[in-house]
Amino acid sequence: MNWTSLLESKYAADAFIKGHFFVIKFTPDIVAQEVHNLGIGFIQEGESKIRFRLLDSSLRGFNCIYGKEPTEGLRLLLDSLALALDTVGYTSPPSAQVKYTALMPISGLSVKSIIDSLYRDYIHMDHYQQEKKPKPSILNTAELRKGLKSNLQSINRSSYYQENKVFLESDINDKKIVLDLPIWRPQANETMFGHDYLFASVVSADYIDKDALSFNLDYLGCTSVQNACLLTSREAKAGLFIYRPSFNERITKEAMDIIDSHIDNSLYNLKRLKKKEGYDIEIEVLDAEEEIYDKIATFVN
Repeated sequence: MNWTSLLESKYAADAFIKGHFFVIKFTPDIVAQEVHNLGIGFIQEGESKIRFRLLDSSLRGFNCIYGKEPTEGLRLLLDSLALALDTVGYTSPPSAQVKYTALMPISGLSVKSIIDSLYRDYIHMDHYQQEKKPKPSILNTAELRKGLKSNLQSINRSSYYQENKVFLESDINDKKIVLDLPIWRPQANETMFGHDYLFASVVSADYIDKDALSFNLDYLGCTSVQNACLLTSREAKAGLFIYRPSFNERITKEAMDIIDSHIDNSLYNLKRLKKKEGYDIEIEVLDAEEEIYDKIATFVN
């Protein structure tokens, strides 16, 4: 097998959806000049279609402030606004009371994640909506690594934690390959360790969105470890530690089946590299955060 093909990841250039967003602003009283954000719109790069999200139609927060009749009027305006965004586009708001902000650049893992994030940041009237049941907590890769950093500090192993990207020279095309390896100990000329290099990636599979799952498992996880193995040597000590979430209201059996399948598919090449090519790679899939930290503590000792 030609392992050099692993050095170019499709995620390196295409990891993020890019485009521009705008905020939809509403002035109920032109004289008072009080402004509310009604929603957000997103236009993906290379497309003209507007993806948008508007205030929840219950408008409980608006009703508390302005009363029933103005709320009914705003409900009609939201319908007109949705129609205008679908047909007329960005240039012509459906009312003099509605303004669109200037387009601003943004990128993200998926259109849905971009819109959800913008809505949380800009639409505050939803704070008045009916309280919802608290969502199950999510342990994403960023939070998992924060916990790892704290754990390594507590056992006096913080020198192993790598904040920045790692750059290694490629013998194939004289390019530098970027690696995402939160655990990293480079080669030393006179080393007292059994391995010249020691490195590992630590990622979470606690994602429903398939693009996010792919980005974390394939790119941040497997591809970084594979590339590091190929660019160092078989004497390196490598590791990949994956957090697998437990069942909850968010992670249903169907979602877990997708996660497990993606983990298996992602690990295929890495397991082959270990078995067929003789690389020393520790692979762990664990469903408890503390187990991840304990395994890595053992790994770096």
